[in-house]
Amino acid sequence: MSEVRQETREYLDGLFTPGVRIGGDPHTPYSWIEIAELKEVTTIRLPSGRLVVDSPWSTGAPRELAVRVPPGEYPVDVSWADWPRLADGYYTEHRMCAATRLRVRDEPVATWQLALGVGEDPALRSAGAGYDAEEAMGCFADATAWQALTGPFRQGPAAERGTEDLCEGHFELLRDEEHRADLLTFGVPEGWGQVWEGLARDGGIAAIVAPGPVPTSPWD
Repeated sequence: MSEVRQETREYLDGLFTPGVRIGGDPHTPYSWIEIAELKEVTTIRLPSGRLVVDSPWSTGAPRELAVRVPPGEYPVDVSWADWPRLADGYYTEHRMCAATRLRVRDEPVATWQLALGVGEDPALRSAGAGYDAEEAMGCFADATAWQALTGPFRQGPAAERGTEDLCEGHFELLRDEEHRADLLTFGVPEGWGQVWEGLARDGGIAAIVAPGPVPTSPWD
């Protein structure tokens, strides 16, 4: 397992630490974010333990992660950040999603690594493995129910998809009772999404994290 750079680790740890200021020059306020709070969004069912993290708009094969989690129901947290923005000569505070986390175990993360898809070469970790984030959207979903869960996204706008809006529309939840599986969407940087695995001290998966469309990161 390759170690991530120190600044990457600090960034990922900081995404879930309220009060931490990430990135930027202290003299240019709009270049940093400050983590404001963590909240549980919902819980999702992963009956197979095979997790897809991809855009629900994708028409290709879903990017199923190589790592497995025990089948079950898992809480998903959002990290909210405040981002000062300059508009019309004034700085205004804008709240945004800094990251979305599937919480597998309630244990501290000892090590981070970039998540690979099934069959991907480990060399992609250093090259920046990820997925095409169509519509600047990613999602967590069970692989066995992927077609059923993403079908509504190919049928029409949000009002016609039958999804549940959460956190004032920042997330969409879709449940499939036939498979007893769920899909939860979240915002990601335009064009490209990455996924990080947080490992506990024993090497087991503690969290799966998808950074949001934040204005600063160590790999920009």
